[in-house]
Amino acid sequence: MSELEPPVAGVGAGPPRDPLSDEDCARLRAQLVKAVARVCPFWLSAQAEDIVQAALIRVIEIMRRREGNEGLNASYLWKAAYSATVDEIRRQRRRREVPLEEGAVEATVASPEPGPEEVGKAKEIGRELQDCLGRLVEPRRLALVLHLQGHTGPEAARLLGWSEKRVENLIYRGLADIRLCLEEKGLRP
Repeated sequence: MSELEPPVAGVGAGPPRDPLSDEDCARLRAQLVKAVARVCPFWLSAQAEDIVQAALIRVIEIMRRREGNEGLNASYLWKAAYSATVDEIRRQRRRREVPLEEGAVEATVASPEPGPEEVGKAKEIGRELQDCLGRLVEPRRLALVLHLQGHTGPEAARLLGWSEKRVENLIYRGLADIRLCLEEKGLRP
């Protein structure tokens, strides 16, 4: 953290100015670029600029909400960069995105349409999965269906009006129940 510059004017001690000058934004961005470069893993380096932008937006929002003489120091900027990096890692894992290398396109492109056997197998798995979901107790089923639809734990908790911890536990238990049910039917995930 010692390589980070002192706090940006308008970011450090003294009341924050609203809006930030272009010079202050540029200095703040430069500090965040350094912080992101430290915490960003190599495999995510292609998204480093996006991470910097996300962290910059967060910091500017915080600065606008703050009142009084509180300033943002280098430690806070590092935390913002770290948090934005972790969020991007989670987003990548949730999407399971894999960047394509030049020349690797042929290897990753699947056949245009599945054959009749694959269609039949997919329908059978879908029916069995719906049967297993139907056997779950309602709270587990609700939490798990939201999870399978791509909602995060906090989003599902907000939608259901439950605590995040409860939703998280229901999802994990529901996934375990589904796995067991499918294995009993001869299907392995």
